[in-house]
Amino acid sequence: MNQRTGTLWKRYGTALILILAVLTTSHFIESHAIRKAQADAEVINLSAKQRMLSQKIVLHAQAFIIDNEPEDERQLSDTVDEFERAHQNLMQDAAREESLGGLYLARTPSTDEIVVNFVSIARAIPTSPYPEALFDELEFKGTGIVLERLDEAVVAYDARAQKQAQWVHRLQEITLLIAAAVIILEALFIFLPAQRLVRRGFEKLRAMAETDPLTRLRNRAGFERDMAEAMSDRDHEVQSVTLVLLDLDDFKGINDRHGHITGDAVLKTIGERLARLPNLVSTARVGGDEFALLVDNSNWENSFSPDGITADVRECMDYVYRPIEHNGLVIDVSGSVGVSRYPHDAANLIDLRRNASAALLDAKKSGRASISIYDSRIDEIVRQKRIIQSALLSGEYEQNLSVCFQPIVELSSQTIKSVEVLARWQHSELGSLNPELFLAIARECGLGDKIETRIRALALEQMAPSLNAGSVESISINISPVDLATQGFANALFEQFATYNVNTAQVWIEVTETERLTSRATVRENLEALSAAGVRIALDDYGVGYSNIQRLAELPIQRVKIDKSIVWNIEQDRKYAGVFRSSIQLARALGADVVAEGVETPGQLTEAMRQGCKFVQGYLFFKPLPAAECIPHLGQRLSAAA
Repeated sequence: MNQRTGTLWKRYGTALILILAVLTTSHFIESHAIRKAQADAEVINLSAKQRMLSQKIVLHAQAFIIDNEPEDERQLSDTVDEFERAHQNLMQDAAREESLGGLYLARTPSTDEIVVNFVSIARAIPTSPYPEALFDELEFKGTGIVLERLDEAVVAYDARAQKQAQWVHRLQEITLLIAAAVIILEALFIFLPAQRLVRRGFEKLRAMAETDPLTRLRNRAGFERDMAEAMSDRDHEVQSVTLVLLDLDDFKGINDRHGHITGDAVLKTIGERLARLPNLVSTARVGGDEFALLVDNSNWENSFSPDGITADVRECMDYVYRPIEHNGLVIDVSGSVGVSRYPHDAANLIDLRRNASAALLDAKKSGRASISIYDSRIDEIVRQKRIIQSALLSGEYEQNLSVCFQPIVELSSQTIKSVEVLARWQHSELGSLNPELFLAIARECGLGDKIETRIRALALEQMAPSLNAGSVESISINISPVDLATQGFANALFEQFATYNVNTAQVWIEVTETERLTSRATVRENLEALSAAGVRIALDDYGVGYSNIQRLAELPIQRVKIDKSIVWNIEQDRKYAGVFRSSIQLARALGADVVAEGVETPGQLTEAMRQGCKFVQGYLFFKPLPAAECIPHLGQRLSAAA
């Protein structure tokens, strides 16, 4: 009996030792998995920091290119240094077996090569003669491939982590079966809490990878997951949702005026307010100053009235864009909003994103605090833009691009003193295209400089004989602020004048009245170089832009062209007549002469003459004409058109 009891005790002891060994081994395996998850969580935080820094690098680079200020260069350099240090830490993590850093390097070409290239481009921008070209690549990598690589690594790790969790779960089940007969209470107290801890660790890890570190909203990767889940077919019923994209107006100005710490506080406050809005499926910060909302359409199911939706969105934006108080400052904020609805005007996730982006762009073109809902009009704009982009990239435009000339008439002599060059493109499908439209799209495609150079070449070639013969005193050429902000542009323009034997004193350049024109050192350098060589400078479309008296006085402006939107109203509106009169007085004070644009009626002409306007331009005298029709009028005394 005693022997049997001793044997039973030995057997029980052996079984207990085996069970304790299994429990201990399982415990150490689970502890190792938890420590590994914690280590990977630190790397996830590092990758989240890299994503944020890559976007800051792009913002600082854009600020430097726009303003060319030493402070912007310093901030760009500091951010690049911080980004590079974070990258080196991630590279050190790559040595750890099955690490996130290892996954980060797994693809070919190596992500390390891509990041090194991204850093080198960012460092090269302050010294590059063509920073805009480098910026396009920097933005492509910083907001595209670098983020994609980081997100791919996180997704790959997540899949591996899920398999590891499944394996740990199976181990726990086996251990539970072995231990259940003897120490079920101990098993319940050990394994289930451990399982919950591991699961929470993995869930926290994934949440960190899909969260914006500044606002604590979803980031782009997390928002994409939420959209895909919301639009999935659940029980054969498609959930109706609306994507709302928001872009803050002049956020760069907030950073410039109050500093980036205040700018970050503004973003956090906007994020907090957005998160409180009703019917939200998901809320995210998807770019530097861009936010996204996914909204349940349950309140709009019976009516997709754009006016009703606009009113609802406007009410929400009135709440979100209330003034923000920070450290004693009161900061006014506003933003543009683009809206697209699924499945009302989008068949899939790609269409929903594209349509919302197109609506946001349409809203931004309409001015501050605008709201645009995607509709057939925007769809047509997008379609036309794709057609124009295709024609530009294929070179189809070269056969149909042309120029015409609109005379500028001196009132005292009733003769043509100058001709303004206007671009024309007769597209085979879309017909006559608006120059502002196709030139803006050309700049987006990286062809703006090539096409504008071609337009100048056509104009100089066709008008050079008349200029050299003295039939007309000068030619007036529109120059974009983008060109003026390019290093060496003045010298390139001089070479083009020399090619067609046109004297610099015979050339006016017309520059658009924009904030960009008067805020960059490179713009002033080019204008001063042109002015010193005899080229005369005219400010175009005055009265509808951003110029103030101080900025106008700083620039070598010799002519002010009052915008046609003012001239058209001077007969019937005393306020416009007052603006017209004060604009002429301002130009005289600056030592500049005045051209009244868009003169179409005898009454407008009479008012222009009464106010002492020296030159006029408009349909009352001439519409834009091809060179063959314009040249015969040069040198002749004119009368206004009937």
